[in-house]
Amino acid sequence: MQRSAIAATTRTETPDKPKVRLGAVDIHKYYGSVQANSGISLRVAPGEIHAVVGENGAGKSTLMRILQGLEQPDSGAIIVDDVEVRLNHPQQALALGIGMVHQEFMLAPDLSLLENFVLGIEPANGPLGRIDWTTARGAGDALAGQTGISIDWSRRAGTAPVHVQQFVEIIRLLHRGARVLILDEPTDVLAPPQVEDLFNLLRGLRDNGTTILFISHKLREVMALADLVTVIRRGRVTFNSAVADTDAEIIAEHIIGEREEPALAVIDDRAPIDGTAETVLAVKDLSTPSVEKSHSLDNIGFEINSGEIVGMAGVTGNGQAELVECLVGLRRIEKGSLVHRGQDITLASNAARRARGLAFVSPDRSHEGLATTASVEANVVAGSHRSPPIARGPFLNRSAMRRVAAERLDRLGVTYANLSDPAKSLSGGNQQRLVFAREIAGDPSLLVVSQPTRGVDLNGIAAIHRILRTFRDNGGSVFLVSEELDELLDLADRILVIAGGRIVGQRDANDADMAELGRLMVLQDSADG
Repeated sequence: MQRSAIAATTRTETPDKPKVRLGAVDIHKYYGSVQANSGISLRVAPGEIHAVVGENGAGKSTLMRILQGLEQPDSGAIIVDDVEVRLNHPQQALALGIGMVHQEFMLAPDLSLLENFVLGIEPANGPLGRIDWTTARGAGDALAGQTGISIDWSRRAGTAPVHVQQFVEIIRLLHRGARVLILDEPTDVLAPPQVEDLFNLLRGLRDNGTTILFISHKLREVMALADLVTVIRRGRVTFNSAVADTDAEIIAEHIIGEREEPALAVIDDRAPIDGTAETVLAVKDLSTPSVEKSHSLDNIGFEINSGEIVGMAGVTGNGQAELVECLVGLRRIEKGSLVHRGQDITLASNAARRARGLAFVSPDRSHEGLATTASVEANVVAGSHRSPPIARGPFLNRSAMRRVAAERLDRLGVTYANLSDPAKSLSGGNQQRLVFAREIAGDPSLLVVSQPTRGVDLNGIAAIHRILRTFRDNGGSVFLVSEELDELLDLADRILVIAGGRIVGQRDANDADMAELGRLMVLQDSADG
């Protein structure tokens, strides 16, 4: 078989069920002087859902790359079916039954779902070697039946709902013989009903003997799905337990360790609002066309008052990104209006909106929120460098610039080594806090925030949530777009739901029901899929 030819091992088949389907023994991995993995050992049994959790930079991704053959350890061993193996590339891992579903799906968007399903292993028919699409469709339908959903195999992959794309990713690995599935943050793009569909699929696969490594930062989901959990912190395994023998609080303590989060100062000296709420932003009948791969918006309308957080929930790709761009002046509005504190800003530029008190935290801090190769100092004062005290006529007052930068960073507890270090040297959470420190420095009346905790660990999430609450409690207004329903329920005063470019519901957060919000979120996906 191909498996024995590819795997550089002395592996022999045994009639007994292996004790370890996939494992790591004393794995060490260095990148220069940085040790990403330090003596990590992991044992995953056949037919087990094993969660691996930890903060960003803890070493999870490095370990998964090693288990998939994308990286080789500096020392230590990989175990497959109780036998030590060497994995030089992902094809070897797949030949041994190990497949990975990445956060960014690997489907070719312009091919059909069926073409993606058999890509590279197309069944041949006849002497000319034509693809046997009947056989391909039969194999796809047989595996899709295990997922409990019906797949339109003729649909172009790029137009399929995200949960359908994810299911196709899973079954194409099963079709290639995968007995171990590594899932990297698989629920980030799913609504609650789709999460439950995924979990039902994974439980069914587990019960039929498939082994699943579940990488997640959502402890509630870990508790609901996994059989065992392993915590990695600073490159080491710090905790391992059956899920039934622990709880989310204990897991979180092992993830975070013994660290004190810097106390956050009050963001500004505005007095809390007196109960008379001002309409800070009024959005009326806003519509935009679909341009290239963007989603159109259809008669969007809502208001945001002073001293409140208005959240927006929706499955990725239903128009929330386009709406944010319209609010901050990065996308043309075809019809409708935006009124900020009584003044029409529908045609105003991004710069004009910022000058009026509208600030923006982008969902993509690496490419939009930060200039990652520029210094920490330059990033946190950007936008203020043309005004006193930083500007002194046509020149920069370097001492004032350093003082202002340090004050802003310290105010929000940003951890950094030197102001001159590049922004990319900071952790994800500290990068995001830097963005907040810059955006709230001008005392804005409205903060538009999109995916504020994406790629941020537990400490960073807690800090960002405190920033948003403090800003709101001091009278500021927040428009918060998040794919995390838990985050919206925890932070927002009201929650809008967007599907198919339309607002399909609004709920007071105190009365909101996660299941109902999830049903609203998938209205368009259900209609399209």
